[in-house]
Amino acid sequence: MAGLRPRPGDATLEGPTAGGDGPLRIAIFGDVHGHLTLAYRLVKRWERETGAPIDLILQVGDLGAYPPPFRIDKATKRFAERDPDELGFATYFEGGAEAEEVLGPDAPAARRVAAPLVFIRGNHEDFVFLAELAAGGDPLPAADPYAKILYLPNGRRFTFRRGPHALSVGALGGISTEGGGPGDDPVSPFYTAGEVRRLRAAGPLDVLLSHEPPRGAAAPLHPRYADGGSRDVASLVRDGAPRFHFCGHYHEPGGRLVAPAGTESYQLNAVNFLRPHALNPGCFGLLIWAGPDEATFSLVDAPWVAEYTRSTFRHL
Repeated sequence: MAGLRPRPGDATLEGPTAGGDGPLRIAIFGDVHGHLTLAYRLVKRWERETGAPIDLILQVGDLGAYPPPFRIDKATKRFAERDPDELGFATYFEGGAEAEEVLGPDAPAARRVAAPLVFIRGNHEDFVFLAELAAGGDPLPAADPYAKILYLPNGRRFTFRRGPHALSVGALGGISTEGGGPGDDPVSPFYTAGEVRRLRAAGPLDVLLSHEPPRGAAAPLHPRYADGGSRDVASLVRDGAPRFHFCGHYHEPGGRLVAPAGTESYQLNAVNFLRPHALNPGCFGLLIWAGPDEATFSLVDAPWVAEYTRSTFRHL
């Protein structure tokens, strides 16, 4: 089985031909908070170590999509004062030198990443900017001049295809209100009831991306999350039965969440260094997909990951 068939009206992304007819290789990242260069360095290192190309990168919100003039919230401002990479999205939005060496047409082979990156909304983004992208009508609007960083708005889905394989992906980004339900304003950190209905109407998915974990599902990470999370994400996982569900938000070591039979659900850590000499554990993983019955996901914990520190990552 090669995954769900694309539905009429689905946006479609075609993967690079380098992967041949082998399974899809999809990198999944937790909250990036501007640290795009770190994420791309990890993708490239995985490719070098395995000799296989990554086809697609999926990111679960809090990309840190803050282009100038930097409409940033208080938390992001506080972190950016200590870590300028919190605002690292700007160089990719503007096509700066660091972005050029990764995504540019003349990027050196040692740094070039061919895979498109698809991100959803978190609760720390420029929501006006994301609303403007979504208003353009493109199901996957580009957030950079290379058209390699693509935004998947809430309630929408797309199909990724390469060779005989297809994978359907849908999004419910943002977070719930204090009570665990939807908000009223789509230009805000909160998802809305209309976005939930739209995603339900879109039909079954192979992969559901949300920013917030399902209600109560993150208890295995820590007991304090037993009553946390989104009721709507929980119902989408339960009723829609995606093969995989990925989320972030909690900045805990990545791990598997409670989910109904048939769905594997994972929370991923923030792509950063809580301690300067160690990459946050479980901040990215690899989904290998040849169909729902031939699919595996694992967090990346190879020995080379230990080489990545706050002071070394740009040079590796």
